[in-house]
Amino acid sequence: MSARFRLPAGRSYNVRATELERDRQHTQVVCNVLLLDNTVQGFKVSKSDHGQVLLDAVFKHLELTERDYFGLHLADDLSDAPRWLDPNKPIRKQLKRGSPHNLSFRVKFFVTDPSKLQEEYTRLPCPHNTAALLASYAVQSELGDYSETEHSSGYLSDYCFIPNPPQDFHKEVAKHHQQHSGLSPAQSEFNYLNTARSLELYGVELHYARDQSNTEILIGVMSAGIVVYKNRVRINYFPWLKIVKISFKCKHFFIQLRKEVTETRETLLGFNMVNYRACKNLWKACVEHHTFFRLERPVPPQKNFFSHYFTLGSKFRYCGRTEVQSVQYGKEKCIKDRVFASRSPSKPLARKLVGGTDWESVSRNSLSDERLETQSLPTRSPPGTPNHKFN
Repeated sequence: MSARFRLPAGRSYNVRATELERDRQHTQVVCNVLLLDNTVQGFKVSKSDHGQVLLDAVFKHLELTERDYFGLHLADDLSDAPRWLDPNKPIRKQLKRGSPHNLSFRVKFFVTDPSKLQEEYTRLPCPHNTAALLASYAVQSELGDYSETEHSSGYLSDYCFIPNPPQDFHKEVAKHHQQHSGLSPAQSEFNYLNTARSLELYGVELHYARDQSNTEILIGVMSAGIVVYKNRVRINYFPWLKIVKISFKCKHFFIQLRKEVTETRETLLGFNMVNYRACKNLWKACVEHHTFFRLERPVPPQKNFFSHYFTLGSKFRYCGRTEVQSVQYGKEKCIKDRVFASRSPSKPLARKLVGGTDWESVSRNSLSDERLETQSLPTRSPPGTPNHKFN
């Protein structure tokens, strides 16, 4: 028979609580996130936490409401298959190297219509052809109206808008800036977005691939479909309405196209990726972009008796909000009268406001390194079809 004792008054030491705290500290990792203003913010999370925990911490730090357009890019991944942090997988399975881990906060889905945005945060890629105009909108947003007394000759010389700017580039930016008098920061950024979305590479996520002749090509995924670039020229465009199925096997990526009136069967296009991971990342990007931009709500995962015992293909599905749901959520939750206290001038020469499209550098990486910064169908197995073309 056991006796019950009352703990004596006096000093005590909680061994269990100390052990739990020790274990908790050992399971924590530091994630350094490069934000859109080129500042780095550290976040502590547990290895067992899912990616969504880290995403939520970043969103909370930025006080961001319209979160569905953004994601965390794995900057530590130096392979030919740049990846996004999966919010539904544990962090320990995605960040393999030792702490601290490096990630970049980036736009994942580029809004099709800037008027849908309720907040001022965004970030866009930009080729050279309209860089001066885009830079001038950034200047108007940060410095306000042009003034002869305040903005003397060379007032933009400390700003690095693009790498290796051509002669008189800053003068061209200043000329545009003078024409923007009266535009508020929000109006300037809206005009920037409207100009940027007309560019060919707006919202295109590029993936390195090779065609049948082993020539380097780039496969781009965007809101409207899939595009193919060869020798810096767009050679093919496949809208989502024309695509029946996307799939992959090993390092081969397939696009099955709808049968045309003059054709007797559907066409299957094949592309060679650098490896299995690159192929799967491209496939996932297609699934996510199609679901986000084309569907009203994500397709729920199939549940049946056999799925508990075996599965054919990948179980991956995009499970976040779609653009339709995000716009509705933004209208309901966003504080439209919110004041941005952090609107401050850029640090001279500390960041590039506009970056040119360097095709050589994007050959093996997604086009997302150079940006203008403002604050403001799927199966995995290839379908069996006799009309098989390798592009």
